[in-house]
Amino acid sequence: MDQKSAPLAEALAAIEKRPVIGFGAPGHNQGTAIPSGMKALLGKRVFQADVLTPKGLDDRTEGKLALQRAHEIAAEAWNADFCRFVTGGSTQSLHTVMAAVAAPGDTILIAANAHKAERTYALAAGLNAVVVPVAVDPAWDIEHGVTPNTLRSVLADHPAARAFILISPTYYGVTSDVAALADICHAHGIPLIVDAAWGGAYAFCEALPDDPLTKGADVAVYSAHKTMGALAQASVIVAKGNLIDRQRLWMAYELFETTSPSVPILATLDATRRDHALGGEQMWSKVVAEAAWLRGQLSGMTPLRIFDRNDLPSGCDLDATKVLIDVSGLGVSGFAIDDWLYAHHRISVGLSDGRHLLVVLSLGTRRSDLRRLVRALGDLIRQLAADSSVLPRAPVMPRIDTLSVEMVMAGPTALNGPATMVRYEDAAGRVAAEMIAPAPPGVPRLVPGQRITPAHVAWLIGQRDAGSFIMDPVDPSAATVRVVNENSLG
Repeated sequence: MDQKSAPLAEALAAIEKRPVIGFGAPGHNQGTAIPSGMKALLGKRVFQADVLTPKGLDDRTEGKLALQRAHEIAAEAWNADFCRFVTGGSTQSLHTVMAAVAAPGDTILIAANAHKAERTYALAAGLNAVVVPVAVDPAWDIEHGVTPNTLRSVLADHPAARAFILISPTYYGVTSDVAALADICHAHGIPLIVDAAWGGAYAFCEALPDDPLTKGADVAVYSAHKTMGALAQASVIVAKGNLIDRQRLWMAYELFETTSPSVPILATLDATRRDHALGGEQMWSKVVAEAAWLRGQLSGMTPLRIFDRNDLPSGCDLDATKVLIDVSGLGVSGFAIDDWLYAHHRISVGLSDGRHLLVVLSLGTRRSDLRRLVRALGDLIRQLAADSSVLPRAPVMPRIDTLSVEMVMAGPTALNGPATMVRYEDAAGRVAAEMIAPAPPGVPRLVPGQRITPAHVAWLIGQRDAGSFIMDPVDPSAATVRVVNENSLG
């Protein structure tokens, strides 16, 4: 197929040259009526581009097959048998894939460091979500992927599992041994689904880790907006091989995708695929080189520590464009540093937590951006050396490996049954009835049906006091947590 072609972008350009007189949605009618202030803020062209796929981008029956051709070209670009563009982010993509492989009551294996998207779907659909432990790096207090031996053990205990969902790369850019994990899954006759939200560009540059489909994964999900240049919410589902029922995957896609997908998002997905297919190697080689420059600058800034290939577990690879910085030597939290960088230098990093900052380089990162970051961190180090009270001292928080996952009740039962609110300090021993997931990275630390341990209580308090952002807790004051009524436990 012609990778130079971008059917959606081309169709959008054509309709802008020759607008359609519409008597349907969207009601702004290609920018004829724009909400007050939005023309000055966004410009008129964003509204001109906001058309529908039928009776807009294409004809009434989508007879030009613009979207269909875009999917086929993208499938070839990612060396897949199946591809769909998704406008609801990789959350929607993961829900779609899970619906295609598991029915209510089925067991599905999910890596412990999975995004909340996987756990929320399991709750909503009534799946038996079995958590697969991940390797924890004690020197860095971060989670990596699932080891082959761990997967074998969990599959032996749950032979009826319908699929395994792996996170690779992790938020920190570390990939798992996808080939070994795929072999184990296939030996059990189940597909390996890889949440590769941060790895969409891997197929297009040798300097990046291997794309999961090339290592035996059956499905991969990519967030094309994260680093590749597409608009926010742009996601891609690709599938390969015979373990995935592609007809069922197609139906699941139609079930979840809106009938009015955002054409600007779709067009940028199409154009992003074209750019990567034609020039991904050159584009990303430059980003990798910029990341190497940044690592060189930061490595000499005591007491910062920079995660590199020497820190990788066996069988793993590193996406060098994710630069993880351990700031614990400064005695202040990553949250506080993140806020300070934003307030004093207008810099926002990809992730902060109790002891880390994560700098994510993308196609849009410029050397001038990196220089400003280096200067800002140098400024902070000097200020803290002169006066340690510039930022509050970091509170003591439990390590990740102390947060056990003990499910004592089915998630949907805990979520939907009688519940009450208790103070964090009184929650030990209770059963969670809500999901607690700091963002980023959006990995749940408590889910409905999970036993709350003293370590969880200390973690909740430490995270609150350090300034963590918990996504949509029932109690926005972060003082209480929703738990199952004790008389409901039987």
